[in-house]
Amino acid sequence: MDLQQLSYFVAVAEEGSFTRGAQREHVVQSTMSAAVGRLEHELAQPLFRRAGHRIALTAAGDLLLERARTLLASAREVRDELGALDGTVQGSVTLGTVLSTGTFDLAAVLGALRREHPALQVRVWFSALDHDRHLERVADGTYDLALVPEPDLPSPGIRLQPVGRLDLVLTAPLSAELPASSLSAAATMPFIDFPVGWANRIRTDRLFAAAGLERDVAIEVVDVATGLELVRGGLGLAFLPRRLVEGRTDVRIVPLEHPTLSRVLVLARPDGPQRPTVETVYRAFARGGASTEPKKSGNP
Repeated sequence: MDLQQLSYFVAVAEEGSFTRGAQREHVVQSTMSAAVGRLEHELAQPLFRRAGHRIALTAAGDLLLERARTLLASAREVRDELGALDGTVQGSVTLGTVLSTGTFDLAAVLGALRREHPALQVRVWFSALDHDRHLERVADGTYDLALVPEPDLPSPGIRLQPVGRLDLVLTAPLSAELPASSLSAAATMPFIDFPVGWANRIRTDRLFAAAGLERDVAIEVVDVATGLELVRGGLGLAFLPRRLVEGRTDVRIVPLEHPTLSRVLVLARPDGPQRPTVETVYRAFARGGASTEPKKSGNP
């Protein structure tokens, strides 16, 4: 049993899929399957129940998941401490993030970190999970940090630092004849949106439900770039990140008076002392979001 095998096993267990686990670890699925198979052979225990494309942890898998998380966390701490002996910030920090970070310039902050601390690795997992699931992963140690919309309710055990804003704007093809500020008019046209259950889809569904309106989601996509291309092609309307569409000349933003789809973006971390490597990344992200000056979070 080695740490790489345990890391692959945890990825599959947490993602609920060998395919998604392999994507998360940046390996091909056959490599992931073979590593987990060797681990099961070595332990003489099945770790997953397989039924077609669906998998679930066995009792042995549940027990190993808890232990594996602890072992991997201890290994990260040892690497951090050894690096600190000569003043080098090194090790790995895992950051979970929603698909769009709005006004927060994620690429700029990661680039500055790489230049300042070349031995430090920040592993970024983009995910369409809603913010509650992201915070669960911070709480259970899957993520060291996460960039998420500010939750509506307090998050016990989690510290939230505002770093930016997430603004979704109604985006339409140039050919669309749509009165400004009219949500009811928008509801008569086909929409391009994310799958049901994704965070942004939940927000837009609630927006129309609150107005007593129904809309036709004609096309579902899994990334904002594809959504933008379909809007540009005249196939429907979409709520897309302002940063993605503002200033473009091939689509137009339809201003809506009330309500708006705007949230504070926060950096989430567990309360209490963290590994020095995590603290370094946390401080860099907090500095990177300082210029946006979003409204204050209710959390400390």
